[in-house]
Amino acid sequence: MDNRHPEYFGNTDQQRLQMRADCLWKLLRDTPDYACHGRVVGLANYTEHNLEQQIALARLQGVAPVDGMPREHLATRRAALEGAGLITDVYDHWEGSVATFEAADQILAKRGLPADLEASAVGADTSIEDLKLLDGLTQSCDVLLPMGSFLRGFERPSVFLYAKDPEGRVVGAAAAVAQFHDAHDKKKMVWWGMLSTDSKRRGEGVALILGAMVLRDVRQKLGFSECFTGIRAGNLPSEALCSKLALLRTNTVDLLAINPGSFGGGQMTK
Repeated sequence: MDNRHPEYFGNTDQQRLQMRADCLWKLLRDTPDYACHGRVVGLANYTEHNLEQQIALARLQGVAPVDGMPREHLATRRAALEGAGLITDVYDHWEGSVATFEAADQILAKRGLPADLEASAVGADTSIEDLKLLDGLTQSCDVLLPMGSFLRGFERPSVFLYAKDPEGRVVGAAAAVAQFHDAHDKKKMVWWGMLSTDSKRRGEGVALILGAMVLRDVRQKLGFSECFTGIRAGNLPSEALCSKLALLRTNTVDLLAINPGSFGGGQMTK
């Protein structure tokens, strides 16, 4: 029996979203059709027959993603979701493979974090005070921190790194989660992202270095060498950073269905 106290993050709407997702994940985590990296439960892949499941997930949780959907199906699926009274949001789907992990190693061989910053990994013993500081950073960057059970690695294999300055402020973060079921075709691929940098530390390469460190740990500690992330079209800084790490934009998209009745915002993250 799981007696751990749940830890949810973000604003009030986002915390309620994570609470609902937490309950749903307890029901669905043993089903390969569903995936979660700690924000919401989504469809593990698109099929022409899982529209009703996406609608149901959105109505129950507030948000329901499907990652890596072929772009040619976007207009049809989007129209169906909006016809059901949902709002939609779309990200370009980027993927990385061995070249991405090699690029991360090459970057780390040449440079590290600024000398005044110290990186730490979230684990079972990480204080709630540090997680609250981490939450404050990600909120300031319009990024949603996953729930505590994923941050701490209790639910799925994960790497969450954050950087602190000498005053104890969390000024950078990056993460990865093996969100797919072990029986799924994408079981060797991790979600990678949550790149966040304090506004006063931008331009120092903090997000790039932390993102590369996460990729290094994903391969060395978890044994994965494929990753994906979603980038909103036109987010040129994120596209440039991912290109430095040899991630490539694919001809697929990440499509979110959002229920305005249970989730107040028009988008879950930036």
